[in-house]
Amino acid sequence: MFLRRSKRHPSSALDQGLALLNERLGSSPRDRTRKIASRLLVKPTAKVARSIYYAPDMDGQAEPGEIVWVTVPSDPPQERSLVVIGREHHDVLGLLISPREKHRHEDHWLGIGSGEWEDTGDPCWVRLDKTLMVPETEVHRRGTYIPPRRFERIANRLRDRFDWV
Repeated sequence: MFLRRSKRHPSSALDQGLALLNERLGSSPRDRTRKIASRLLVKPTAKVARSIYYAPDMDGQAEPGEIVWVTVPSDPPQERSLVVIGREHHDVLGLLISPREKHRHEDHWLGIGSGEWEDTGDPCWVRLDKTLMVPETEVHRRGTYIPPRRFERIANRLRDRFDWV
C-alpha cells in the first residue's frame, strides 16, 4: 500500500514527504534493496526471557506479533523475515522464519503455516532457540502480522521451554 501523488511535480515538498513516509512505513518500492543490517545480535532465547504478549499495531514501532524483514550480512546478503516477540530499548527482538521443509522435524523449530511472510505461499517454521536483536531503524515493515492463535502457539512454547512469562 503506497501513498501516491501525481507525477506532475515530482520534486514538490509534498511528494518528498510522502516518499519519506512510505520509506519509514516500509512500503516503498525499494524494500528489497535495503542496506545490510549494521548490527545483528543472536542470543539464546532463554537469555532474553521476558513477558510476551500479542500487540501488533501498525503505528510507528514494530510490536510483538508483527512480521518484519531484515537484510542479514551473508554472502550474498539476504532479506529474512522475523516475527517480533519483544523489544529492548531501540532494538527489535525477533525469531527467524524459514520456508525450508527440513525444519518440519527439528525440535527447535515450530510450524507456523503459510502467510504474507513468504512470497511463495509455502508453509514456514519459526526458530525458537535463537533470538535476533536488530536496531528498529534497520528492519523493514510491510504491514504484516501473524494471526493471534499462531502467535500464542509461539508464546506458549517460549513460556514452556525458555522461561518466558
